[in-house]
Amino acid sequence: MKINISTQQVQKQILAPAVQQSIEILLLPLQDLHLTIEQELQSNPLLELDESHPETAKLPWSEKFIQQIKHYEKANSSDYSSQEAGDDLPEESPLKREISLEENLLRQLRIETSNLLELKIGEFIIGNLDEDGYLKLSPTDIAQAFSLTDTVLVERVLQIIHGFEPIGVAACTLQECLLTQAEIKYNGTQPLVSQIIQGYLKEISQKKLTEVAKKLNVSHAEVAEAIKIIAALDPKPARNYRPIDPTIFIKPDVVITKDEDVLEVTVSQEGTPRLRINPLYRAMLNQPHLSEEERNFIREKLKNALQFIKSIEQRGQTLKAITYYILDKQKAFFEQGPKALVPMTLKNIAASLNRNESTISRAISHKYIDTPQGIFPFKFFFSQGIGEEAVNGEICSRSVKEEIKEIVEGENKYSPLSDHDIQMLLEKRGMHVARRTISKYRQVLNILPSHLRKG
Repeated sequence: MKINISTQQVQKQILAPAVQQSIEILLLPLQDLHLTIEQELQSNPLLELDESHPETAKLPWSEKFIQQIKHYEKANSSDYSSQEAGDDLPEESPLKREISLEENLLRQLRIETSNLLELKIGEFIIGNLDEDGYLKLSPTDIAQAFSLTDTVLVERVLQIIHGFEPIGVAACTLQECLLTQAEIKYNGTQPLVSQIIQGYLKEISQKKLTEVAKKLNVSHAEVAEAIKIIAALDPKPARNYRPIDPTIFIKPDVVITKDEDVLEVTVSQEGTPRLRINPLYRAMLNQPHLSEEERNFIREKLKNALQFIKSIEQRGQTLKAITYYILDKQKAFFEQGPKALVPMTLKNIAASLNRNESTISRAISHKYIDTPQGIFPFKFFFSQGIGEEAVNGEICSRSVKEEIKEIVEGENKYSPLSDHDIQMLLEKRGMHVARRTISKYRQVLNILPSHLRKG
C-alpha cells in the first residue's frame, strides 16, 4: 500500500483588527452601540465625548494624571471609579439633575452587570415599564422575546432590577410591588405585613380589620400597626420621575426629511455621537519626564481611540449609503406610500456598495429609518422582508390578517397563543401591531380567543 503525501495551499482571509472592529461596530443595533461607546469611554482615558467644554483643556498637567493612567492600566475594566481621583469635583455635580426613570434604572443596571445578554434583557424590561413603573409583560413573554427555553435568566435580571431605586419598580402587580418594598426595607422582619399584602389587600381596602385579624390569628392592634407600614409604601414607585418615553428603545438610526421636494438623509446623532481625543492626555506625550512604559501606554490608547472614532464614522457613512440606495430605488414609495414599494434585494445593494450580502443583511438588522411615511425597519424595503405594509409603519390589514391566520394555524392546540403571544411573534417578523388591532382582526377572521381554542 502506497501512502501519498501531498501539500495543499489553503487561503484563509484574516481580517486586520481595525477592519474587524469597523465591521463589528457597523453590525451593532443602536442600543448596543450606545453600550459599546460607554464601555469604550470608561476603559480608554484617551477617548471622551465632545461636549464643547474648553475648561477641560486648561487644566494643568501634573503627576496626578500619570497616576490615573497607571490606575486605568491596572484596573483594565469598566469598574474604574472616579471617586479616588475625584476629590476636586464640585459639590454640585452635573449628575445631580432631574432624570427619567429609564435613565436612572439603566445607570444602575450597567453598574450591576456587564453580561451582554443580561443587559439586553434588562433594557427590554425597563423599556416595557408603564408610567407608574409596573411591568406589563410576564417573565415567559420576555423569555420568548429572546428565544430562551426557560425564564431562569429573566427572573434573575428581574430580581436585580427589583433591588434598584425606586424600590418596587418592575413589579407585575400591586402585591408584588408592595411586597418587594416591604421585604427590602424591613429585611423580612415584618411577616405580618407580608401576609396582609399577599392575601388581604382587598379586605384592608374595605376596612375589614377585625376579619383579617381573626383569619391571621393576631390582634386588631397588630393588624392596624401593619397597615400603617403598608400605607407608607409607594404603590406607584415611578411617580417622582419624568414620564416614561415609550420610544426610548425604538429610535431610528437614520432620518429622512423632506425639504420642499428634496429628500435629505441624516444619520441619527444618537447613533453617531461626537467623540474626540482627550487633549490633556494627548499633550502628555510631549512631556520629557514620561517613562517609556507610560509613553507606550498612551500611544496604544491613542491608537485605539482614533480607530474607534473612525469605526463610528464609517458606520454612519455605510448606513447613509444604504439609505441613499433605498431612496433611489424606492422613490415612488416616499411619494405614494407602501403601495408603490418595488421589489429590491440585498444582493442588488451589496453589489452596488461592493459589500458582502451577509454583511449588508446583518448591518440593517434591528435598525430603523424615520421617513415622511413613518418609521420602518430597514428590512421592510427589501423583498426578503415583510412585503405589503401601510403608512406610518403599520402593516396593511390584509398582510396582518394573513400572518395572524398562519400563526394560529401553526399553534399548539393544547396551548393556544394569546393575542399578546401573537403580537410578540409579529414583532419578531418586523411587524409592529397594537394588541387591540390583533384582537379586532382575529374577530374578523372568526378566530376564537385563546381560552376557547384550547383543543
